[in-house]
Amino acid sequence: MHRRTHLQPFARIKALGALIITLMASTKVYSSALSSQPLRLTVSGSQLLDPITGEDVRLTGFNWVLSHLHEGDGTYMQSLMPGANAARIVAVLWDDSTSSSDCMTNEAPYFKESCFEELDFAIEQAQVAGVWSILTAKSTYGAGQNYKTDPDSDMFHNATLRSMFFTMWQHVAEHYSSWDYIAAYEIMSEPRDKDVSSQEVHDFYMQGCEAVQAIDAVTPCMVGSGSYYKLWDFTDDVIIANNSNVIYTFDYFVPDDWAFGGTTNGMIDQYPGTYLCKDLYPGWSGTCCPKGANKNMTFDADWDRANLETWAVPVRANNNVPVFINQWGVVHGVSEEQGRYDYMRDMASLMEELNIGWTWWVFRGGGGDTWAHGSFEFVYQHSDGSLEVDDKAVAAVSPYM
Repeated sequence: MHRRTHLQPFARIKALGALIITLMASTKVYSSALSSQPLRLTVSGSQLLDPITGEDVRLTGFNWVLSHLHEGDGTYMQSLMPGANAARIVAVLWDDSTSSSDCMTNEAPYFKESCFEELDFAIEQAQVAGVWSILTAKSTYGAGQNYKTDPDSDMFHNATLRSMFFTMWQHVAEHYSSWDYIAAYEIMSEPRDKDVSSQEVHDFYMQGCEAVQAIDAVTPCMVGSGSYYKLWDFTDDVIIANNSNVIYTFDYFVPDDWAFGGTTNGMIDQYPGTYLCKDLYPGWSGTCCPKGANKNMTFDADWDRANLETWAVPVRANNNVPVFINQWGVVHGVSEEQGRYDYMRDMASLMEELNIGWTWWVFRGGGGDTWAHGSFEFVYQHSDGSLEVDDKAVAAVSPYM
C-alpha cells in the first residue's frame, strides 16, 4: 500500500525542526556541551559505541540525495521509522561532473566554499533528530570512470590529482571537526577503475584516512573494496593495518538484475526463485560459482545469508572490525507479486541477526506523478506537492532497525 498525503503534518515537523536548528545555532547549545569533544562513535573492535551510553550502535537508515532533501527530513524519517539513526549524505562531489554541482576547484584547498551551504543544511537536518551523518565523497572521474581510455585521469594513477583530493578532504574535515553526529568520513565511494589492484585500492584508502585523520583524529574513516564496492571483492585485502578507527563498507545490490528490475538481462524476476549460478553472479561466476556456472541455485534468504557469511562476516571476524552496507535496495519496478517486500523483510531481518548496519538507497525522491520503474525511494514527492509513502516498504524493514 502506498499512502498519499498532503503536506500539512509534514509542515509541522519542518517547522519544529527549523525552530530547533535556529535555537541550536543562536545559543551555541549542542548535545556535546558537557564535553570538550564533539559527539562521535567509538570504534571498539567490531562494534561502534554510543558516545553517551557506551552501548553498541548499529547504524540503520537511508542515503540522502541533496536534490531531494527537505528541511526536517531527519525528524520526518524517524516519524516513519523510529529506529532510523543514520543518513549517508552523498554530497562531497569532487571531479564528479562538468556541472556547477561539482565542488572541485583548481586552487587549494580545491573545494568550493559554496558547497558547504548545502552540506551544512543536510547535516543539520540529521543533527536535530540525533541521526548520525556519513559524509561521502563521490568522484565519477577521479574514481576511474574513464579507466579504459584515460587511466591517468583517476586518482589511483595520478599522484597530483590524489594529493589535491586529500587536501580537499582535510579542508572538509576541519570544517566539520567540531560538529556533532558525524559518523564517518567515507573517503571515496565505489572505485570504478576495474584494472586497479586491490593493493592499489588499499593504499589509496590508507593514505586518505591518514590525511583526514591528521585533521580530525576522532572521527572514523570509512573505506571499501574495488569494483564499485562489490561484496565479491570485499576480503581481508581491504584492512588498513595500524588504524583501528575505520569502518569497512560494501554495496549489496544483489543480484544486480533483481535489484535494478531486470535491466541487466531480465532473468532474475522472482523471489524466491531458482536460477543458474552465472545469472545470480553475472561477471563473477569464476569467484562465486565453485560448483559450476551452470549450477542451479535458489535465490532466497539462505542465499543472501550465504553471501554475507562467506564474505562480510569473515572480514569482520578475522580482523575484529566493523562492517557496514552503505547501499542496498530493490526498485519499485519489481512488484509485490514478484517478492519485492518479502526480499526487503528477509534482508532487513538477516542484517539485524548478523548485526550488520546499513543505509537503503534512497529515502526520498520524486518530482513527477508516479513511481518510476527504477526508483528506490520510500517517500515520493509528487509534482503537486503531495507526499506518497511506500507503507509496505516501511513495514518490511522498520521492525529490524
